[in-house]
Amino acid sequence: MQTSMRVTPENRDTLARIAATELGGVSLDEALRVVLFEHLSRAALARLAADPAAADSYLAESTQLANVDITVQE
Repeated sequence: MQTSMRVTPENRDTLARIAATELGGVSLDEALRVVLFEHLSRAALARLAADPAAADSYLAESTQLANVDITVQE
């Protein structure tokens, strides 16, 4: 489905620079996907930081996972 949206030339050009220089020449659509993902990730981390119990649980679980010793056989 083809849709359109209005974007100022300044914002379009900024996104194009990000796409070209920081993201290796991806399309503007892909660059926007990356920018949105980064925004959502920062928002999720902010929510986690605002909830000490959840942050403690996350850190405990991530520590357990980091300490898992798995031998990979080829």
